[in-house]
Amino acid sequence: MEHKPTLRVLEILEALAAENKGISLTKLSEKTGSLKGTIFPIMKTLVEKRYVSYDAAAQLYSPGIACSMLSRSFLDRSFWLTLVYNEMSDMVKQCNEVCQMGILDGSDVLYINKVQAEQTVQLASHIGTRLPAIFSALGKSLICEYSDEQIREWYPAGFTPLTAYSTRSVGALREQLEAVKIRGYSVDNREINEETICCAIPLKQRNKTIAALSISIPVFRATEEKREETVRILLAARARIEKALSAMPDVNFYQ
Repeated sequence: MEHKPTLRVLEILEALAAENKGISLTKLSEKTGSLKGTIFPIMKTLVEKRYVSYDAAAQLYSPGIACSMLSRSFLDRSFWLTLVYNEMSDMVKQCNEVCQMGILDGSDVLYINKVQAEQTVQLASHIGTRLPAIFSALGKSLICEYSDEQIREWYPAGFTPLTAYSTRSVGALREQLEAVKIRGYSVDNREINEETICCAIPLKQRNKTIAALSISIPVFRATEEKREETVRILLAARARIEKALSAMPDVNFYQ
């Protein structure tokens, strides 16, 4: 049986993680469906325990240092995530573009790791972001083996595009998913952000997709040569990571 007070705290932390620039108590109340009077004492305690940071001048809440410590502890104990992070760092050195890691969470991609590049113009995203799997390159890599029926269950009223370039039907998406299975990588051509093109690869362990990695490029830098280089870097990293994963115990984020 679910414990509602605990769920409320978790909903608050998840809402905070999804906001890049902080969130007000009013907006937090709207996002969690809880009254401000109900969540205020929770926020006060979370701030005192450093799980939440509060900017009094802006009246905004954001994740605190204690959340970072928990996240770091999880990563440190997960050898395979450290392995992947090292590969992500190496990919960024090669292409000088941002690299991100995501897993499937319902019908969304949950971004769980990121290595930023040194470019002046960079992708504005953060760990904890959730985006529709049907539009993102990470998502397409994660759901390429899902059936049309499974995808329709997520979107009974059809797709709601995020940009003018977003995929608008299951049929169009199916063509892209089949291409992922054939060539080994997926593409988000301005479907999430009109200024960004993204390529991604699924990571498999014993033929089970457990995560995906992507490299994102601003449109003005996304020449054909740059995109080919990006795909080459991703596929080479996948081969190394999957070879290591084959010798490790089964990975399961939700056990």
